[in-house]
Amino acid sequence: MINVTEARKKQLDYIGITNDTLAFLKSHEQTFKQITELVVDELYARVYKQPELAAIITAHSTIERLKSTQIWYFQTMTAGLIDEAFIEKRLYIGSLHSRIGLTTEWYLGTYMLYLDIATHFLMSVVPDEWLRIIQALSKMFNFDSQLVLEAYEKDEKALVQKMADDRQMMITTISAAVQELATMMIELTGSTQSVAHTATHTAQLQEDSHDKVEQLNTQMKDIQLMGKVIQEVADQTNLLGLNAAIEAARAGEAGYGFEIVAREIRKLAENSKQSSKTIQEKLRGMNTIIADVKQRNDETVKLARAQAESSKELASFVTMIESITDELSKLQGVAG
Repeated sequence: MINVTEARKKQLDYIGITNDTLAFLKSHEQTFKQITELVVDELYARVYKQPELAAIITAHSTIERLKSTQIWYFQTMTAGLIDEAFIEKRLYIGSLHSRIGLTTEWYLGTYMLYLDIATHFLMSVVPDEWLRIIQALSKMFNFDSQLVLEAYEKDEKALVQKMADDRQMMITTISAAVQELATMMIELTGSTQSVAHTATHTAQLQEDSHDKVEQLNTQMKDIQLMGKVIQEVADQTNLLGLNAAIEAARAGEAGYGFEIVAREIRKLAENSKQSSKTIQEKLRGMNTIIADVKQRNDETVKLARAQAESSKELASFVTMIESITDELSKLQGVAG
C-alpha cells in the first residue's frame, strides 16, 4: 500500500511503483527470506574487496551490524508498504552514509551490485518469476537511490550554508579588525608625528647646547692662557722688585725712596701672583663643571638622537600596519 504525499506519489508514479508492484513483491516475501542471508553475505564479500569501503566500515561500524541492517533492508522490499516512515528511514540512512564519507558513486554502485547478486539467487530459487521480481526490485532500488541523493543533497546544502555562515562570520570579523586598525592608525599617526617632532626638536636643542658648551670651553681656555700671562707678569714684576731692593740696599740712604718703590712693586707682584692662583683654581673648578655638563649633554644628545630614530621606526611600523589594513580591506572586498 502506498500512503505518501502527493509529491511523493507523483515521484512513485513516474518510476512505475504502484500498489500492484508492492503487492507482487509482498507475495514473494518467503522467497526473499530464503535468499536474504546469501545475498547479504555475497554483497559484503564483494564490498570488502574495495579498500576504501573496508576502511569506512572498520572506522564507523562492524561487519555484523551492517549485515543485520542489510537483512532488514532487503526484506523491507516485500513489506508491501511505502509510507512517510519508510521514506524518512531511507533519508536517515542516506544522510548517515553522507556524514561518514561514503561518496555517491560507491553508494549508488552498491545498488547495481545488490541487483546483480539478487538476480543470481532469484534465478535459482524462482526460475519462472525472477525476471518480474527483478523488474519490481529495480524500481524499488531506483526509488531508494533517489531518496539517497536527496539526503546527500540536503547534507551538501547544509554544508554549503555552514560554509556561507562561516564566511559571513569571517567577513564580519575582518570588518571589525579593519575598523579597529583604522582607528589605531589615526591615533598612531598622530602620536608618531608628535613624537618625531618632539624628538627632532629635542635633538636640535641639545646639539645647539653642545655647541654653546664648546664655545664656552674655548673661552675658558683663552682665560686660562691669560691667567698664565698674568702669572708670568707677576713673576717678572717680583723679579724686578727684588732687583730694585738689592740696588736700593747698595745705594744706602740715597736709595731709601727707591727701596719703598721696590717693596710696593714686590707687593703688587705678590698680589698679582695670588690673584693668578685664584683665577687658575676657579678655572680648574669651572673646567670640571664644564666637562661634567659636556658629558651629560653628550649623553642627552645620544638619547635624543636615539628617540628620533625610534620615532622613525615607529613611523615604519605605522606604515606596515597601514599596509596590513589595506590588505585586509582588499580581502574583505573579495570576500564580499
